[in-house]
Formats: sequence, C-alpha cells, structure tokens
Amino acid sequence: MSAELGKLIKTAREAKGWDQIELGRHFGVTKSAVNQWESGKNVPDQRKQPRLAQLLEVDPDMVRALAAGEKWPPEPKQASFLMDRPARRPLAEPATAPPVPMGRADIPVWASAAAGDGDGAMILTSEPIDYIKRTERTATVTDPWAFHVIGDSMLERLAQGDQVVINPAMPLLPMTDCVFVHQSEDGNLYALVKRLLRATPDVWRVRQLNPAKDFELSRRKWAKAYRIAEIRPRM
Repeated sequence: MSAELGKLIKTAREAKGWDQIELGRHFGVTKSAVNQWESGKNVPDQRKQPRLAQLLEVDPDMVRALAAGEKWPPEPKQASFLMDRPARRPLAEPATAPPVPMGRADIPVWASAAAGDGDGAMILTSEPIDYIKRTERTATVTDPWAFHVIGDSMLERLAQGDQVVINPAMPLLPMTDCVFVHQSEDGNLYALVKRLLRATPDVWRVRQLNPAKDFELSRRKWAKAYRIAEIRPRM
C-alpha cells in the first residue's frame, strides 16, 4: 500500500501549500527522500509516522496502515481523507501553539559547512546533529530549527559559530535578518544569511554587512526565506 500512502502524502502536502523541501524540513530529510515517499519507493520511518499525520492533518491510523501495507477501508462519514480542520480564527486573534517546556531539547540543529562560493553560502546537512532547548522566545513556536553560521559575511550582527534559530511562521519584514534557502538538483541544501530589504515577485533585495553591499537574489533559485527568531552567540 506504499503507493496509496505516497498519494496521500502528496495530496495532503499540496493541500497545505507546501513543496517537498518544506515537508522534508520538518523531518530533517531531503527533497529526494520526500519524493521517494510520494512515489511509493520508500515509506517514512515508523517513528516519523505520527508526526507526519499530525503535520498533514490526516488520520494517523490510516498512515500507519498504509505504511504497513494494510488495506484501509474508506471512512463512511467522510468523503476525503483529510481530517476535519478547526474553524479559522479571525486574523485579529491568531491561533498560538501551547507553550513547550523550556527545559525540553526539541529544536533540531542542522550541521553547516561553507559552500565555497564566496557569498557566504552554506550547505546544510539533511539530518540533525543535535537538539537544543527552547527559550521564552521559542516556547510557542511550531517546528523551529537551527544551525551554526559559517563565515563572516554578516559580521557585526553574526559571527562565525553563532547559532541562529528559525521560526518558520514569523512574517518576513524589511530590515530583518533572514535565511534564504535553495536546493540544488543534486539534493544539496544551500542557505544564505542576509538582511532583507524588500521583496518583489521575482527577487529578494538583500544587504550583506561584510563587505557591505546590497544585491538581489533570484526567487526562482532562492525560493524559500525564513526569518531568524533568535541568535545564540557561540560559547
């Protein structure tokens, strides 16, 4: 039933407006790994299945059954596999996640290495190398992630070895420091940390601090951008 599970994952992912990179980020896996799930060539690890069902808002028993190769009968009261979603709150009252205990180390840290392009680009690994504890700033953040900065292109604001924590839900605003993400055809995940000046449908206008310069990043290449929620200086 892995083919049916793959269709389920793909349809639910697209219903949320995510691409394969976005879904993979929640599990520290590459776009290629997600593609294998959706094509039926592989199934998510059993430990990932409950989280997958929660993120995609689908029946966890259905995910488990299809991953195990079991037949899943259609729900008699429901025409779609998507679980009923809570009514949207008005924009003035955004829903917030319940706080996570700050002593819990559940923020994944991705390893980073210099990409060698001379623009401060880094390569991020596909598996977490550590987990760090939450602070007051991240107590209610859903699916935060972190990595260590490589290079000094943002010196004065960020030094090599500083750890940045990303809140995927924070809005992108002018004059905020962000990480811009690109996944190459060979599956490598690249990241650039720059200051966002403005965004158009085609480009990100960004600022680098060292050496100081403003320039543009193609949004076709650097398709994703996330705001830095917290900086933890190197020890």
